[in-house]
Amino acid sequence: MKKKDWDLKKLGEVSKINYGYTEKASFEEIGPKFLRITDIQDNNVAWDTVPFCKIEKKELSKYKLSEGDIVFARTGATTGKSFLVKNPPLAVFASYLIRLQVLDPEKLLPDFLCLYFQTEIYWNNIKSGLSGSAQGGFNASKLADILIPIPSIHEQKYIVDILNKAFNAIESAKENAQKNLKNAREIFESYLQNVFAHPSLGWEVKKLKEIGCTQTGTTPKTSNPENYGDFIPFVKPADIDILGTGEIRFNNEGLSKEGLDNARKISKNSILMVCIGASIGKVGYTDRDVSCNQQINTLTVKQTLDYKFFYYALRSQTFIKQVIEKSSQATLPIINKSKWENLLVSFPKSISEQQHIVAKLDSISIETKKLEAIYNQKLNNIEELKKSILQKAFNGEL
Repeated sequence: MKKKDWDLKKLGEVSKINYGYTEKASFEEIGPKFLRITDIQDNNVAWDTVPFCKIEKKELSKYKLSEGDIVFARTGATTGKSFLVKNPPLAVFASYLIRLQVLDPEKLLPDFLCLYFQTEIYWNNIKSGLSGSAQGGFNASKLADILIPIPSIHEQKYIVDILNKAFNAIESAKENAQKNLKNAREIFESYLQNVFAHPSLGWEVKKLKEIGCTQTGTTPKTSNPENYGDFIPFVKPADIDILGTGEIRFNNEGLSKEGLDNARKISKNSILMVCIGASIGKVGYTDRDVSCNQQINTLTVKQTLDYKFFYYALRSQTFIKQVIEKSSQATLPIINKSKWENLLVSFPKSISEQQHIVAKLDSISIETKKLEAIYNQKLNNIEELKKSILQKAFNGEL
């Protein structure tokens, strides 16, 4: 049967659609499971972790989830995302979900319908119908108006079977690509950590303040707009290590010449480390003069040393462990300059050996990035393949 022979019906004609139950979730066993948007992760529900809710017996039948029900997120970042319920425990669904129940499973398979809810056509309908809050929303009436192509039940079964087999193969390929991507990233990290966890004979150990100039940044008064301009980059924690290999973003904000007079200049080839908050220990290096705010400590090594070597040294787990141990263990971790500059770092006395290690680490980093690019492209290709198969299926072209 070709697509021109398929029926085209509104969802409201072939299904019953209603909103979920309004109640507070509880982790005490006081009633049925209470399925929420947040419980649906990667098209799966771990029912053991779903909370419970209290509900009157007369209300239970209205909201009880059954095999073949399809629930939708109707608000927030996941608006439109669907989930096909299979083998549920005794459970109801929360008010931020919409439930769809197929009226006649002999004519329309829930599995077929749920596959349609992954197509680009469906998502375009969702995007065009978003309204309400800043996060967007999609109501039951708009869902009911979506047109669904419906082939014969025989062809639905064929499409479901073909797509399930294809998607299982695609998911396996995706898992392999993700595993290879993870392994590629670990190649560099493994070598880096090994270098500094097992220093060679002839290395020495010194405090940061003994190998260069240490500083903490400062912020010129924001109330004076004359402090800000494009004379010199003004680096903040979010600007550090933006690509995962120490790079710093220089075009986010800048200071004027006047602003630099009220701040601190950090010389080219310095190392910058975030020393407060969730990103404490994030480290990068600068290839130009910059200034930075007070959440960053900096090290400008002596000219007789290789600055890039010390970037790698400060990135190692050996050094990061010291940062964490010496930071205050309050709600907001922080290590001040006086503690930071007294942390120890190991390094070869010979600058040529430092440069040799840097060259090796740089080389591995480049090759790792190439591998990451390959596997990221594979993942993109896998997603495009899935979209292509879906499109062919619902265009009657399988």
